[in-house]
Amino acid sequence: MEQGSNRIIVDHTRSEIHEDYISKLPDELLRQILTIYPLDSGSKAVALFTGLWNRPYIKHGGATFNIQDFESVIGDFLVGFDENNPLKMPRKLEIHCSKGLFITASLELNRKLHLDFPKGIQEFPRQFGWEIVLNTMDLAHSSPYPFSVKTLKLTSVNYLSCELVSSLINKFRYVETLIIEKCDGLRSLRVEGLAKLTSLSVLDCVDLKSVYVEALELDYLRYSGFLCWFSLENLLYLKDVKLDFKGPGFNHLVHDLYNPLLRAIRDVSVLTLHGWMFKEVFGPLLSSKHNEQHFNFSKLEELWWIDSCMEDHNMKSLFHFLKFCTSLKRLFISIVTQSYSKSCERECSTEVQKGRLRKLKVVKMEGFEKEEDIILFKEHLMEVFNVEPRVVEVRKGRHDRCLLRIPKHQASAKATKSIKFKFSYRFVEEVEDSLSSKHPHMP
Repeated sequence: MEQGSNRIIVDHTRSEIHEDYISKLPDELLRQILTIYPLDSGSKAVALFTGLWNRPYIKHGGATFNIQDFESVIGDFLVGFDENNPLKMPRKLEIHCSKGLFITASLELNRKLHLDFPKGIQEFPRQFGWEIVLNTMDLAHSSPYPFSVKTLKLTSVNYLSCELVSSLINKFRYVETLIIEKCDGLRSLRVEGLAKLTSLSVLDCVDLKSVYVEALELDYLRYSGFLCWFSLENLLYLKDVKLDFKGPGFNHLVHDLYNPLLRAIRDVSVLTLHGWMFKEVFGPLLSSKHNEQHFNFSKLEELWWIDSCMEDHNMKSLFHFLKFCTSLKRLFISIVTQSYSKSCERECSTEVQKGRLRKLKVVKMEGFEKEEDIILFKEHLMEVFNVEPRVVEVRKGRHDRCLLRIPKHQASAKATKSIKFKFSYRFVEEVEDSLSSKHPHMP
C-alpha cells in the first residue's frame, strides 16, 4: 500500500515538471528575463516556444487614420526596437483601422521590415499605379528613424494603402533589398533607387502590365508573374536576373517591345529563363541576321532553364539560345510539367548549327522522368557543341546521380545500352559538392 502511494506521488511530481510554466509568465517579465543575455539559439527558442517572438502589439487607429498617423505609429515602432535586445519590445505590430484597413508590421534581425496589408474581401480590386522612390534623401542630413531599414518587404499593398507606404519609405535612406509581392490591382510599377538599392524582387502581382526600374547599384533582379512590359534604365552593375514569366500577359506579343529588356540583361553573369519566353519573344529577336552575328551573352556563366518538357523541338530551342552563351560554365535544367507549354506543341523549323561551349563544366537536370531522355540530351550536347560536361540528375529527396559514359566494349550488364545511343552509360550516386547550387526551381 505504501509503495502504491509513493508511485502516485512520483507520477504527480513528473506531471508538474512537464507542465509549461514559462509561457504563463507575464510578457513583460518574460522579456526582462530573456533580454539579460544576447539573443542566441537558447533565448530565441524560449521566445518561439512561448509565442513571445510572434506575439503582436495591437494598436487601434482612429476613424480618420491618415498618412501622418501611419508614419507616427510606424516611426514609434522603429524607435522602440533594440537590435541588440530584440525581445525587449514587441517585434510585431498590428494596426486596426476603420473601413476594414488592417496593417501588420514586423521587424526581424539584420534590419528587415515587413509591412503587410491583408487583402480582406476584394472581389474586384481597384487598379492603381505605384511610384516608389528610395534612398534619395540628402545623406548629410540625419534620418528621422534611428533604426536603419536594409530590407523592406511590402505585401498586399492596394490602392488604399500605396500612398501611406510611399510617403513612409521616402524617408528611408539605406534600403538595400526591396521585395514587393501579391499586390492585387497593381497595374504599373515604377521603382527608382538612386543609391544603395542592390536587390529588387517583384512577385505574384497578377494585374501588373508594366515595370520601370532605374537603380544605379542594382545587381539582383527577380520577377515572378505573367509577362509584362519592362524598362530597365541605368543598371550598370546588374549581375543576377531571374525572369520567372509564368506565361504571356497579353493576347498579342509585340517582339520589338522587349528588345530593350534583352539588351539590359546581356551582361549578366546569372540568368533564369523559361523556354517559352525564348521561343515566343527573345528567339525571334535573336534570329535577325544582325543579332546572329553580333549579339552575345559574353559574361553569362550560369543559366537556369525552366521548361515544360525537353522533347526534340524544346532541345533545339535551348541549343539555339546556348549559341549566344559562349562563356557558360554551369547549366541547370528544370522540367516543370504544369508550366506554360503552348509553344511546346510547335516544332522548331530550323536545324541548330554547331557552336562552342568550351567553358561548360556541369549540367544539372531535374524533373526528367526517363533516364534515356538525360542520355539523349547529353549525346546531342556533345554532337552540337563538341563538349562533354559532367551531367548530374537531381532527384528530390534522394542523392543526385552522375551520368558516366562507358565505352561499349567495357560496359557491364548493369550499364544502359541501346542502339540509338553511341555509348553505354551508367548512373552513379554522388555526394553534394561545391558545384551544386540552390535555386527556387530546384531542391
